[in-house]
Amino acid sequence: MLLLMRVSGGVRVGVFGVRAVSKCAKAGQSHGVQGYHPAPPHHLNTAAIDFTPNVVLTRRPLGGNIVGRLRCTDDGELQTAAAAPAGANPFNVQSVQHARRTRPIDTTSPGVSLAKLAMPYYQLTKPRLTTLVMLSAICSYALSPQAASLGQLICLTTGTLLTSGAANAINMGREPDFDRQMLRTQARPVVRGLVSPKQAYAFSCLIGLAGTATLYYGVNPTVALLAAANIPLYAWLYTSLKRVSIVNTWVGALVGAIPPLMGWAAASSLEDPAAWCLAALLYCWQFPHFNALSHSVRMQYRNAGYRMTAWVNPRLNARVALRYALLMFPICAMLAYLGVTDKYYVWDSAVPNAWLAYWCFKFYWQQRRNYSADVLGDRNKFTAGVQLANTYARRTMLASVLQLPAVFLLAILHKRGRWDFLWSRDDRPMKP
Repeated sequence: MLLLMRVSGGVRVGVFGVRAVSKCAKAGQSHGVQGYHPAPPHHLNTAAIDFTPNVVLTRRPLGGNIVGRLRCTDDGELQTAAAAPAGANPFNVQSVQHARRTRPIDTTSPGVSLAKLAMPYYQLTKPRLTTLVMLSAICSYALSPQAASLGQLICLTTGTLLTSGAANAINMGREPDFDRQMLRTQARPVVRGLVSPKQAYAFSCLIGLAGTATLYYGVNPTVALLAAANIPLYAWLYTSLKRVSIVNTWVGALVGAIPPLMGWAAASSLEDPAAWCLAALLYCWQFPHFNALSHSVRMQYRNAGYRMTAWVNPRLNARVALRYALLMFPICAMLAYLGVTDKYYVWDSAVPNAWLAYWCFKFYWQQRRNYSADVLGDRNKFTAGVQLANTYARRTMLASVLQLPAVFLLAILHKRGRWDFLWSRDDRPMKP
């Protein structure tokens, strides 16, 4: 907006003309010249000008409609300048709290597409985590010695996706107040008000029942029972323990160990020790992965009230990650011993396992040094050590993301009898 002033000669000049004259006057005074009194130009009226401290807003239908559509919250009314005290800033700026972002999607609006309505519910399932759960079940199913069925595989995939998504939806419905306090979870649909907790529970009930029924009728009752039991184990027990004790990490690891049991039970029996060996592999993997991840956001967990080892006991957090990374060596060797894979798998799987163990050791050793008496007494050393630990934690998490699919892929490639057809002698004629 350009403010204009009427002068004595009937000519209008901008505000910048007044500022220029003021600057000239100040410049003359700063030279220290005795008796220098700059006279105002004869064509300007330098009488005191009264400016209105606030801009008067005119409420119009079009403007009100635009402001209403751009507003981030539903509560609160627009403050006009007439209601503002004298001398106040004409542009009243207030920070919007995440807790006030509670506008749900208007399902009655003709401009809302089906994809926009479905996206919040899709996000409730935590797609990346659900995909990881599904892949662990499929890999275990592929390693089973029994013949695989395409129809059974499709039912196993669909049922695992639905039941895992149901558990994640309940988790989000229970924790909007805590997720709101963490940067990594502030974009979740319940936090943003796109879905209410009751809607999340209803959606979870729907897909949970559908997934359990798919596993029951399409696979077998054992797999359906495992999937159904995993929902309250994650959504209620693990979620509740997160604000009580660091034991929540060990309980959460149990949740991740069940999908390999589901995959093996889909084609074989849980009495086979190989099934529990695969479950132990997933159980151990979660500690290097999650402990490194939680270290990067440990202060967010602390501010949100979550009892995580990363901030409760940083040295224990790194030590546990290293401990379970080392346990993956004998577990992979047991797969070869039990006849799931050939003997060469022991050596091939040692490569990704050693890579993960290396970064876990670097992370552990740095944390051990950071919290020693020598480093704690020196602020500069401690700050530099924490930065190194952050770097090692990120590399440990990256190594864990790549190590798990490498170990499973190698196990499938080294499955017992996989390459027997290359040197089989069954096609040779028998001697008389």
